[in-house]
Amino acid sequence: MSVLTRYLQYFLNSWLPDYQGRVGGVSLQRLLVMAVFWPVFMAVQLINAAGLLLDHVLFPDFRRVQIREPLFVVGVPRSGTTFLHRLLAMDDRFTTTALWELLFAPSISQRYFWTAMAALDRAVGKPLGRLLLWAERRLLGGLDGVHKTGLLDPEEDYLGLIPVWGCFLMVLVVPVPALWRLTFLDRDGSAEEKARLMTAYRRFVQRHLFFHGQHKQLLSKNPSFTPWIETLAGAFPDSRFIGCIRNPSQSVPSQINSILIGAAIFDGRDTTAYWRQGFLDMLDYYYRHLVDTLDDMTPQRRALSVMESLASEPARTVQGFYDEFGWQAEARFREKLAEQDRRARGYQSGHTYSLDELGVSADTLNETFGWVYERYQFPRPAP
Repeated sequence: MSVLTRYLQYFLNSWLPDYQGRVGGVSLQRLLVMAVFWPVFMAVQLINAAGLLLDHVLFPDFRRVQIREPLFVVGVPRSGTTFLHRLLAMDDRFTTTALWELLFAPSISQRYFWTAMAALDRAVGKPLGRLLLWAERRLLGGLDGVHKTGLLDPEEDYLGLIPVWGCFLMVLVVPVPALWRLTFLDRDGSAEEKARLMTAYRRFVQRHLFFHGQHKQLLSKNPSFTPWIETLAGAFPDSRFIGCIRNPSQSVPSQINSILIGAAIFDGRDTTAYWRQGFLDMLDYYYRHLVDTLDDMTPQRRALSVMESLASEPARTVQGFYDEFGWQAEARFREKLAEQDRRARGYQSGHTYSLDELGVSADTLNETFGWVYERYQFPRPAP
């Protein structure tokens, strides 16, 4: 399927989705949201596409950039991947993607342009910077309870695959089987689809390293890459993986709650049952695939992060990963980790979820994820 055909098909499918026959009626809210979304989305994509094409003229050497020992933080969603990502990003050995780059500057050309604009803004007292900060809090502040982020914060680089529809998050816009299959890529993806996505992702990473430093190691955090581990491991033979896991009693309802918040923005109908079943199936596969693929890797190439340990002892946990990979943590990074240890002692999560409200019963959790509770000795939910 060509890129233009894919865009046209998804555009048509986005307006009146029936959620695979599970939701009836018409959502006026979705029609209004799509009427706003598509013009903005296509304008951004066209600008980004122009920047990507310009790279081949201005910076053709980016295609020869070598990608060395990338580190992929994968795992079950809501299992500490963001916390671990931001801990590791404090190490100067790594470079990672910021939200502004992913959304508005995937090309080298755009990054140089916006960096120059930021320097000019600072020279005149940062009026645009203050305006941008205000707009950022207005637009993103409401998501802090789900996933706190800002334009300058490290973010998931699968957003860089939006132009080629390799970002699972787009399923909120177009709830179709083709995008759901991204969550089973290693198992169900065709060789052609895997090659298409890896080619696009490699080019994205090469551009990032060209701009930020070819001596750096890429640090990538994407729970949505969990079903891609085998594909990524084949595409990047010297890569490392840290898989994140958490008690299903917390991770499963937390993830379902997050997706329902997003779904409510795009559709005014009650789509809870659709998303709940889809994510239960997806998370069941995530847990199994994560454990199986990491077990098959050599010890020097993989590590496992249990959120309950990471949250209480971040420094010791991260140092353990470095020991497994044969990496040396520099003194400055160790000092930053020690500060995170001090903060961790006073941290308590403010999130609580009602299993009944989300439609995920204790029996369902025990039946679907019973092997996880048993293998990792997680407390089971009471029936």
